[in-house]
Amino acid sequence: MAIVPMKRVIVATLAREGEALLRRLQELGVLHPEHLRDERESERINKIEGALHVQRAVLRDLDQKWKTKAPPPGPDEASPSYVEIHGWIGQERRLSEQLARLDRQITQQSPWGSFDPNDIRTLSENGMQVQLWQMERKPFAAWRAPEGAVVQVVVRGKRMSFCTIVQGKALAIDRAESVALPDQPLCELIAERDELRGQQTEMAQLLKGAARFLPTLTAENDRFHQEHHFTVVLERAFGNEWLRAFAGWVPEPEVESVKEGLRTFPTPVIVEARDPLPEETPPVKTRNTWFVRTFEPLLHLLGQPRYRGLDPALFFAPFMMLFFGICLGDAGYGLLMLLASWVLRRFLRGRVPGIIPVANMTLLFGIATIIWGILTGGVFGYAFHDRSWILLDVSSSSGDPMLLFKIAVGLGILHLTVAFFMAFAGAATWGQRIAKLGMVAVLWGGVLAVLKMPHWYLLLGAGLGAILFFSAEAKNPFARVGLGLWNIYGLTGLLGDVMSYARLFGLGLASGAIASVVNMLAGQVRDAVPVVGIVLAILVLAGGHAFNFAIGIIGALVHPARLHAVEALPKCVELTGAPYRPLVKR
Repeated sequence: MAIVPMKRVIVATLAREGEALLRRLQELGVLHPEHLRDERESERINKIEGALHVQRAVLRDLDQKWKTKAPPPGPDEASPSYVEIHGWIGQERRLSEQLARLDRQITQQSPWGSFDPNDIRTLSENGMQVQLWQMERKPFAAWRAPEGAVVQVVVRGKRMSFCTIVQGKALAIDRAESVALPDQPLCELIAERDELRGQQTEMAQLLKGAARFLPTLTAENDRFHQEHHFTVVLERAFGNEWLRAFAGWVPEPEVESVKEGLRTFPTPVIVEARDPLPEETPPVKTRNTWFVRTFEPLLHLLGQPRYRGLDPALFFAPFMMLFFGICLGDAGYGLLMLLASWVLRRFLRGRVPGIIPVANMTLLFGIATIIWGILTGGVFGYAFHDRSWILLDVSSSSGDPMLLFKIAVGLGILHLTVAFFMAFAGAATWGQRIAKLGMVAVLWGGVLAVLKMPHWYLLLGAGLGAILFFSAEAKNPFARVGLGLWNIYGLTGLLGDVMSYARLFGLGLASGAIASVVNMLAGQVRDAVPVVGIVLAILVLAGGHAFNFAIGIIGALVHPARLHAVEALPKCVELTGAPYRPLVKR
């Protein structure tokens, strides 16, 4: 369980065989490439990036708007191309915009009825002025039409719509808003809208049919991403008219397999491998057991360990699992997580390749929650009358909640102690190691002082002395002591670090308390309403426990991860490494 050592590898061959050599390296799938020259403009890269942009837009639109539960396509059905689908999406959007414009026009024109605007223009040319108006109701009631004008009210309401017809000069009405004549008759607008709706329906059917090919299209997009990565490496490799060379990092155990895989290459190939230089930062590849590897995706959200540092995965995995179980703390919810893990494996394994790590993590979190729920008597918040079987009764109603507080703080002390010992193991000098042991001594000296154990001050004093004289590497004794005093001042945050673990206590109690309240509300609803009350109580139970389960999972993930990210890991590791990402062909 460690970080895999890396070798810096350079592979070179004749210039004309450069792309073929990189294809072979891609098939071997172990070279983490690094560029040998600066980025430059490339028509080939630009073309692939343009295609990727189109593909991302198509996949996003199909997944969000057109994905259906229709059966997947048969083996003989050909998938439409990205270019075709992109054209359909653009056409559907244009149709939607045109329909929205027509709907606005029809809404505005409907009160006036269907008439041909050309007829009104003909009347105007012959001296008969037909005008459309809108006016607030009160001013309209006070307004008097000029002599000889015909007024026809079309819509009555808070805002009056009316038409005026007058011989000769057009009217000008104060406090009235003139309505422009439409360009088309209402019947033509409605007919055009119906035609566009038919076209939109056809486009929608095409896009829904295309959405059935999402797995195929996603696989093609993955291949394009690989091709983009390949092309970038190819374009930024060393090359001249005679030679093409590629460089990168290969795990030390795989170097011989690279050499062996290139023996059959049609032209001579030079493979040189060396250890990383002190100033170089190789990518990080870890090798862990199944249990530890299950939690690596969560750990890597916080960052990658440094190549020359410690891998905290073995430290992170068991504590993360334990803290999650304490925070969720209900065996019933743990059973739901086991069920969720089975569902993920059973129904999504083939369609979502990355779901297996999530299912494994859900399984282990569920096991931890079940064990802690059994130890504390938490099963869907049920209040057991006989509690003699409960080993750790931390219920606020019948047990001792402070027991959970003590367990949480005790686990925090253990967690930080292990972190300091990891820092001791990873320290570069003996002075730094003594200073880390001093941190442990200060932490446990404070614990013994709180517990009123004898001679606690000896341990505390030894720890302070170690920090004072060994936490800095300065040769000047005054500078060394000054930096040591500064580090002792920094110990004031150690108490806050320990008390941060009280959040395990708060979340563990909250989850059980909410579950109990849900049960109590369901019982009251059942008793308050005859017959129907049973149905309502079931709804309350289902909704309440679903809500508590959801927020409980969020809290049980976020807060333990925070304890690692903020309190423990900064004391022992730096998560600043780069992940190992080999050039592969799937």
